[in-house]
Amino acid sequence: MMWFNGGWGWMWLAMLPTIAFFWALIAMVAIPLVRNGTDRAPSPLERLDGRLAAGDISVDEYRTRRTELEHQS
Repeated sequence: MMWFNGGWGWMWLAMLPTIAFFWALIAMVAIPLVRNGTDRAPSPLERLDGRLAAGDISVDEYRTRRTELEHQS
């Protein structure tokens, strides 16, 4: 019995959704693994640490602001 005139071209139509599903599944697993949290905004304490490291604020001002931030949370 010859299906679709004996050609195999119809199999591509059957396989395309399966291939698309496979790559979508790979992307859904790989994308979260590649992202390592770099998209999040820095916390207020991290910003304060960065300002001290850059020399924008003095050590005394750093300690005062850090104490205020720690008491807020």
